[in-house]
Amino acid sequence: SDKTAKCDFDVKAAPANTISLKYIGDKYYYMVSGKNDTSYSGLVNYYGKYYYVENGVLNWDYSGLTKYYDTWYYVENSELKWNYTGLTKYYGTWYYVENSVLNWNYTGLTNYYGTWYYCEGSVLNWDYTGLTKYYGTWYYVKKGVLDWNYTGYTYYYGTRYYVRNGILA
Repeated sequence: SDKTAKCDFDVKAAPANTISLKYIGDKYYYMVSGKNDTSYSGLVNYYGKYYYVENGVLNWDYSGLTKYYDTWYYVENSELKWNYTGLTKYYGTWYYVENSVLNWNYTGLTNYYGTWYYCEGSVLNWDYTGLTKYYGTWYYVKKGVLDWNYTGYTYYYGTRYYVRNGILA
């Protein structure tokens, strides 16, 4: 299937003089004009899939973000995962990824391994305490995490609201 059309963004192919990846011995190497390019780290299109190469060698152990043509993508075990939506940690900061693309416009809640977190501009905001609306319901967030145990009053834009078990009552 055509992933670029489905995901509504342009993933550019490797330059024409690139032989992409070449299997030698027990590893895949990033090749340019028949030679291993050890200076390259990033995504490579190989038979219609995108893989993460680090210093000219496919890195099967890498999971995280990588920038490719000014867009940040999520890869897992070296492969770009087009259907991944959730959080990923990159150099100590947690980011929200939607369909494998870092979504800088997202502000709201996301569930990660059973815990709901508050992201603002795609970054998990550990400093946020207050209300947020998610699919029509208002929730109470404390230090970036939905607080299901909170019952009491909170202020939101100058108005006092009552919250019961983390949900606006």
